[in-house]
Amino acid sequence: MNSNQKSNWKDKLKELEKEINNSIPINTETSGSFVKVIQNWFSKLPTIGKAIVGLFVIMIAFSLLKTVFSLVQLIFTFGILAVIIYFVYQFVTKSDKS
Repeated sequence: MNSNQKSNWKDKLKELEKEINNSIPINTETSGSFVKVIQNWFSKLPTIGKAIVGLFVIMIAFSLLKTVFSLVQLIFTFGILAVIIYFVYQFVTKSDKS
């Protein structure tokens, strides 16, 4: 009876696994299909629409580039400030010892 119960549970488990696997939708779309959707949408736009979208994309790209340059400038500024503070600290500690 014990082996019969084990096989019964195994059968039920396999049936449940099949149900779960069949009920879960499998997403086979990749990011490439997203790019194709965008390309299809862009190709359907009229010429003026393509120009507007192109200008908008260029504005976004320059905005991101400006942000990156601002961050780099901030890092350099903090670096220079840290060096100045270090030399002032060295000067103050040297003059205290004298």
